[in-house]
Amino acid sequence: MEMRLSGAVSATLALCIAWAGAAAASAATRLTGEGRIALCLRDAGGRLQIFTIRPDGADRKQLTFDGDNGVPAWSRDGAKITYSTNRPDGPWIAVMDADGSDRTILAQGIASDWHPDGTRIAYTCGRQICVMDADGGRQEQITHSSSFKARPSWSPDGKRMTFILVQNPESRDSPKPQIGILNADGTGERLLTRKKRVNVRVEPNGSKTLLETAHDANAPSWSPAGDRIAFWSGIETQYGQIWTIRADGTGSRQLTDDPRHRNSDDPSWSPDGKKILFSTGRSGKNELWVMNADGSGQRRLSDIDADPFPGRASWQPVPAVAPSP
Repeated sequence: MEMRLSGAVSATLALCIAWAGAAAASAATRLTGEGRIALCLRDAGGRLQIFTIRPDGADRKQLTFDGDNGVPAWSRDGAKITYSTNRPDGPWIAVMDADGSDRTILAQGIASDWHPDGTRIAYTCGRQICVMDADGGRQEQITHSSSFKARPSWSPDGKRMTFILVQNPESRDSPKPQIGILNADGTGERLLTRKKRVNVRVEPNGSKTLLETAHDANAPSWSPAGDRIAFWSGIETQYGQIWTIRADGTGSRQLTDDPRHRNSDDPSWSPDGKKILFSTGRSGKNELWVMNADGSGQRRLSDIDADPFPGRASWQPVPAVAPSP
């Protein structure tokens, strides 16, 4: 049995503890899945670096070169990428241009996500959630409760965030993560994944085979085009599968399965909300795959690596081109 790709609480926890008017919208606001995909791979020296590829997996380009870097997140205009970078005093949030130039350190923390309007960035700071301006200004901790919170993901309207809620943070073997949700100002914190889940495999004859319990949940990613939240669910530190859930906590749905108990993890949405990227070990090694939002059409895109950062990829938003009159 392989260990799950270090993309959920495993990597984040270790680092943190150690330290509709769609029809009326303009064409410029409608996004496509044609942009580049940022992901992490090891360089010749064994360090984790950020690369980009085309949506077909071709044309790999390396963007970072020093130290270990990971958890890339594209800005909503597709012009910049925030990422986490290791320094002697711990992980920091940095930003660079789409081609890897103009790399700038912003704040100490990990696992950032851009506000839909591109002006603010949410990130994990210690065991809480912080936000800052896109240039690193006005850094503010917005949560203050005693619970361990990590890896925020903004809602499409920027009014709420989903995040990892770690219920047993002192345990590396059983941290008991779940998915939480709160208002953008840090108020209204509540548990989203209340119901118990079980990973199953649907056989060709329609019968279901039990794979494993799925009581743990983490790695949330809010669809940019609706109220669905993709997340990982399974047995933390071992294996699990990709699920989606509505923002009100209803409609949980399992999207991936593997009878050999190989893990699928770290989901992230295409900018138009039609596809989901995810990392998986189903072939015997860690790879980046893509599927339709309903779980159909799963296919391989590239190799992918993780550790010391989670193995989540990120899809560049590209504005749709208006048809000629």
